[in-house]
Amino acid sequence: MLKLEDLDLDMIAGSMQDDRSMGAEFYLDLETGDVLMPGFGDDEDFDLEDEKYVYIDRLESYESFQHMEDFTSALPEGKARTELEQTLIRSKPFRHFKDVLGHYPEEREAWYRFKDEAMRRVIIRWLVGIKAIEDPDPDGTFEDGTE
Repeated sequence: MLKLEDLDLDMIAGSMQDDRSMGAEFYLDLETGDVLMPGFGDDEDFDLEDEKYVYIDRLESYESFQHMEDFTSALPEGKARTELEQTLIRSKPFRHFKDVLGHYPEEREAWYRFKDEAMRRVIIRWLVGIKAIEDPDPDGTFEDGTE
């Protein structure tokens, strides 16, 4: 079993958030904790049938959208919150959300911290679910009180 502190959570997060437009696929090596991309660099020769490799699914867009909603609802009342709320009901909410954050540097930095923590929770749940790590939070809540 792997240890959470030995995994590159940023690499796993990047793999989950990759849009797969370039045809990349990502696998976690359950023995080493490495993230592998078949056909790229040193990762060309491994047997995908080997059970030690687990496919890293792409994060669904509704999950990313939920992160934006959660972040926005946690902001204090004000212009930034109002504008971000409006992006969530418009077409292309991901693009507009990013654009609006460009006008609010403090909120943009807070968003990246929030998103990193949200992705950390997603990754930990996934790793526990595939039995790659022991559950670091067996009571079902994280340090911030979320489940």
